Amino acid sequence: MKIRWQKIRISVLMLVFVMANIWIINGLLRLKEQADMISLSYPAGAVTETSFEQWKKSEDCEIFSEGTVWKACGDFKVLSEDTGHDQKVSCYRMKGQPAAIFGKELAVGRYFTEGEENVCLLGQDTVRQLFGSDNVLGLEVKMDEKIWQIVGVLKGDIPVCVIPAEKGEVFDGITVRKKEENQSVNQAVSIIEALFGSTDGQQVDGQLYYVLDSLLYFMILAVSLIVIGIMALKRTRKIPKAIGNKKTGELKDVKVAEIGRRCILPCCLVTALVIMIAGVNAANPGSDYLPTYWSDFEFYSRLFKDKAEQIQSLAIHQEFFVWQKMFDLWRRIVLAEILSGTLILCVCMDFLLHLRVGRKKKRKSRLFFLGHRIKGEVPKLKIGFKK
Repeated sequence: MKIRWQKIRISVLMLVFVMANIWIINGLLRLKEQADMISLSYPAGAVTETSFEQWKKSEDCEIFSEGTVWKACGDFKVLSEDTGHDQKVSCYRMKGQPAAIFGKELAVGRYFTEGEENVCLLGQDTVRQLFGSDNVLGLEVKMDEKIWQIVGVLKGDIPVCVIPAEKGEVFDGITVRKKEENQSVNQAVSIIEALFGSTDGQQVDGQLYYVLDSLLYFMILAVSLIVIGIMALKRTRKIPKAIGNKKTGELKDVKVAEIGRRCILPCCLVTALVIMIAGVNAANPGSDYLPTYWSDFEFYSRLFKDKAEQIQSLAIHQEFFVWQKMFDLWRRIVLAEILSGTLILCVCMDFLLHLRVGRKKKRKSRLFFLGHRIKGEVPKLKIGFKK
């Protein structure tokens, strides 16, 4: 009965482990969608429209696929004159390509383009509050005593409204998307700061969160595999040395079994190394996260300090809901990876304990029959039902 329940427990743990890993991989793929995003925040009004136009015409802009400058305008009330409903929203003015910030977060419609006026993007929850439906493209709302036509609906339940910037507008930050995945973040930031100036404000690097979660995931798998190899080596019964009167076939089986026992840990170490190499290739950290010399410990210290400050800054202040979703997803993936490592260790401990219990039962049954054989008795097996 104990062995049966142990098998059920192992099966349940394995199922949870597989489901957790599927969720982790799906989460990593979602994080990868934001890995090419870089955003720099400046003091209010530090980024001018002229500097943004010069940046778009420069050769350095070619390494970016999309870019936009943005400004937080505060909270406004959006009104639908058709339904009479209103909703308070956070309003942003943007120039360029809003997709640089929101990416694939557009539920319906399209992003507005440069030159368009009196158009807006509204959050999904906002349009449902105003119209009771997502089918709102082309409808009009009133905000700040002006009429705005809805051209797109953003996913999520955060009340937000995005409108085109006016001529001569000044902005609070710039957000870009890298054209190539292996493009250096430090180089991209240097290019932006060369034209817009250096900033002591917030810096959001989407690659940071994807790289950290990817490396942590494969590291946990590799460490778990090493621990499993050590546990299996210790818990596996050592096969006694061959006795002289044993048959040749039995001696060969004993030697093969002993060689297999000794190969458990080396195989786990080699597999763990392969997993770590695959993890580094999948994360693709690039030159920003790898030093020129591995002995350059100052590089690791500086890297840890800079990235820790970025994470702490984003945890305190998240300008857009897309950043909030990215940060929350990153934290959930970290917790899921720790859970996954714990589960695989529990499964292996349970499985090795199951083998140990099975060996003890076999040993007891052998001793039982051996004792009766010495006495010259053969135990009778009772077959049938009790009356």
